[in-house]
Amino acid sequence: MHIFPFLSIALTALIPATLAQGYGGGWNRHRTSTTTTSPAPSEDTSQPSTSDNPSTPVVSTGGVHKGFNYGAATNGAATDFAAEFTAAQELSQASGFNSARLYTMIESGTTDTPSSAFNAAINTGTSLLLGIWCSSGQTIVTNELNALAAAVKQYPKLNALVVGISVGSEDLYRNPQGGGASAATILSYISQTRTAMSTAGVNWPLGHVDTANIWQESDGASLIDKIDWIGADVYPYYSSGSPSSLSDFTSGMAVIPNSKPVWVTETGWPTSGTFAGTSSVASSENAATYWKTVGCGHLFGATNTWWYTLYDGNVPLPFGVSSSAGGTSPKYSLAC
Repeated sequence: MHIFPFLSIALTALIPATLAQGYGGGWNRHRTSTTTTSPAPSEDTSQPSTSDNPSTPVVSTGGVHKGFNYGAATNGAATDFAAEFTAAQELSQASGFNSARLYTMIESGTTDTPSSAFNAAINTGTSLLLGIWCSSGQTIVTNELNALAAAVKQYPKLNALVVGISVGSEDLYRNPQGGGASAATILSYISQTRTAMSTAGVNWPLGHVDTANIWQESDGASLIDKIDWIGADVYPYYSSGSPSSLSDFTSGMAVIPNSKPVWVTETGWPTSGTFAGTSSVASSENAATYWKTVGCGHLFGATNTWWYTLYDGNVPLPFGVSSSAGGTSPKYSLAC
């Protein structure tokens, strides 16, 4: 399972009995908590920057992006981003999955060392939707921005790979339960990120990711003028939707204002397990149907989309399309 290095709250306290249409529930279903104390930095085993190597792949950040979400760690170990990015591009029956959404820019187990995902992206020609973890306070955000500044210096080719930065992920959705951040706090982090980018000499589109419903509420609406794009996590599974009903997905998206570009930052269907409060069935067959109906039939090639997820490890409600970490064999047909 993908986890984050900064979380200190019990997830079970955050799971509501039911989720309204459009609520992503992303945090609730696949994030686990760890302590806020980072272990001592591990030995730096990352490869040297390949920014001046003419043989490294070149990818354009123009056009429509298609990829997966990636956590900082999988099953308790640091994610092998190079292996996973390569696997995504070589998935059987699928093509063009060469973009990655990250929840943090910090390498697992360190304070503010840039993620090894940066070097992996350069080596594999993978575009990046970067993320800043905003639900654990100012110190962590400061560390994220330190990692950003260091990465820009270390990897000159990074500028051409970045699609944008998400300042936070479902923070407003979680905030009423005490596990997120307020709109005022997110606005402050957005301002800090713009300043940090200017200092680093980059100008990437900034957005915020939250559940679809949040964007029609006052907190979400207060962010829109300060961001360049809107990120939406939409999961019909949690609202007893049907995997074969496109309208169950589009009705969740319909509540989002369209004054800024809307990117689908998380969606997917679990292949096994159960979740209280939904009558939807988790199965590989239903996941395949949802992939074809929503992914192939509506999103891929038309809207920037980061599917949840490539591989999520040993979790009670798995959403991963791959059968193994770094594997290219899917659990179900990905043919469109």
